[in-house]
Amino acid sequence: MILSNKPWRKVVLAAAVGLTMTTAPAAAETPQADFEFDQRVRDALLRNPDIILEVFALLEAKEEAAKAVKDQELIAKVADEMFQGLDPEKPILVEFQDYNCGYCRRAHPVVASLKETMPDLQLVIMETPVLGKESEFTAKVALALKALKGMDAYREFSDAMMSVQGKASAATTIRTLAELGHDPEEITAAVNEGIGTDDLERAKRLAAALGATGTPYFVGPGGIIRGAAPADRLQAITTTPATGVSTAN
Repeated sequence: MILSNKPWRKVVLAAAVGLTMTTAPAAAETPQADFEFDQRVRDALLRNPDIILEVFALLEAKEEAAKAVKDQELIAKVADEMFQGLDPEKPILVEFQDYNCGYCRRAHPVVASLKETMPDLQLVIMETPVLGKESEFTAKVALALKALKGMDAYREFSDAMMSVQGKASAATTIRTLAELGHDPEEITAAVNEGIGTDDLERAKRLAAALGATGTPYFVGPGGIIRGAAPADRLQAITTTPATGVSTAN
């Protein structure tokens, strides 16, 4: 999950403001006037510290707007492929996930709840195993199962693996298949034949194009959310906003 660097930026900016107020220009032609001006600015800020907070808020808003525009540009580049076959008139949410990602497991019930409150939500899961061979095996099994048994079987297995105790490993994957009534040998044989590989490669290609180096990573017509997020933020990116950009990140 990507962490924000906003607190660090505030510290650096505050230091820069302080330096500006206490250091006179090296080539100042009127040192006394500059000193008096700096002193008046300093006194004004001390009397009205909320001014600094307003500056921070304006800078952050500008940064968020710029990031939202860049995110929309990223989405536009892959929209035809990523949203292929979906109804543009209905909400869309694409999630890049890894079964061994703790943040993905934390986000899973939030996404499930959102789906319940938004029956028309078109939820697309992109298997993105970034945490090693065990994650990759589970993802391949999930995609082979989808190819052989259909979307309902895939959803059921995916939900079960997101709530399995311990790691998603070969053992827990095989056990979950059996518990759900599937033949593990049949599904693993399909994995060995490469069934589902195309979906895995597609997810990998889209993740790279979007700059998704970690999971979970949510994409919708309205923006991108990097990491777990509450349902209201996820809902906000499921449709294209009236302004054409989203502030989600």
